[in-house]
Amino acid sequence: MRPFKLKPSWLLMNVVVFGTAAVLVYLHTKRLRENAPRSHIAPPLAASATQTTSAPVTAPVVPVDPILTDACDALRKASDSQTIRQQLAELRQKLEAMPTKDAVRAIRQFLDSKADASIGLGFKLASNGMLDEAPTLRTFLLDELGRINPAAAADYAKVVLASMDSPDEWAVALRDLALGDSSADGLALLNQKTAQMLQYAPWQQNPSAGFLEAFDVPVYLGGTNFVPTLTDLVRSQDNPAVAHAAFLALDRLVINNPASVLESLEDDPDSMEGRESTRADYFARADAGDLRQRQLLENYLLDPAISPAELQTFAAIFPNANYMISPNLLTQANTPDHATLANRDAQALAVAQQWLNDPAFANVAPELQTITQRLQGFAAQAKRGP
Repeated sequence: MRPFKLKPSWLLMNVVVFGTAAVLVYLHTKRLRENAPRSHIAPPLAASATQTTSAPVTAPVVPVDPILTDACDALRKASDSQTIRQQLAELRQKLEAMPTKDAVRAIRQFLDSKADASIGLGFKLASNGMLDEAPTLRTFLLDELGRINPAAAADYAKVVLASMDSPDEWAVALRDLALGDSSADGLALLNQKTAQMLQYAPWQQNPSAGFLEAFDVPVYLGGTNFVPTLTDLVRSQDNPAVAHAAFLALDRLVINNPASVLESLEDDPDSMEGRESTRADYFARADAGDLRQRQLLENYLLDPAISPAELQTFAAIFPNANYMISPNLLTQANTPDHATLANRDAQALAVAQQWLNDPAFANVAPELQTITQRLQGFAAQAKRGP
């Protein structure tokens, strides 16, 4: 089935709603981790005159605000989602009523204690990148820390990112680090930890919703540093959820920076081996009205290594105006308006007609004819009006 295309106002605006975490997500519920019990050491035997005594050694105990310990106990006992949501709403109100420094300290102490409670809800994002639902109390509290004090949340994110305990916690921590620490060191750590997470095999093999949502972080960072990792994951035929998340991230990188990302794909033709039709979709994003992107399109069309099947896929969609919309951890997905789309169509038609008249493009004449006929049909419909 051909994908829907967003067209000017004389056509219905079609938007594909495709949340990364909603596709083949294998939800991961973390095993509950209880507070480590205080060590009990028996008193030493009475010492003789020649014996010396030493103070018993006990494990450090992290003090935890009773508001949070009580909430943890209540959530462990809750049996239905309505009760859980009500308890979380009450906990949020109590945290918001506290002075900010006290709320931050209470959350940090609870997180340091390693206690947790399974909430039984999903990892679901709101439109602002915060969580509408959280799978565990720890994930909920990390999210709350980001709401209450972004700088403190970024600082604690570094604690979370120091060990690979939970992909959902890492997803929130990466978001908090990005939003709360704009320093060069913070950006370097964000790049390093994003790469570490995306390449961590155990989380790839059983991807949680948070892991899949974290594919928005490379989109936020931009550039081409993550293109090799994403193309590797796009080709993961045995892992469709991860492959789709990587496809969406790479597609959005192309939309945001088409020239650089398409050039990266052109420089490494083997990077999309087995996913050639997907590469065609990406190159169909190019704007023929931009000289650099037009040159990339010409290189692509004249490349003898590009198969007829891939060229046909390209011709059926160029210029690609499919946009997938979902709430994301860090970025907003924007779609062009009808005037922008109409202008792109007109420029693509003019360039395709020029290529048709150029003998250098004789080998791709059938594909160019497909493009021109389709775009001429769009132009004729525009003249007739809605």
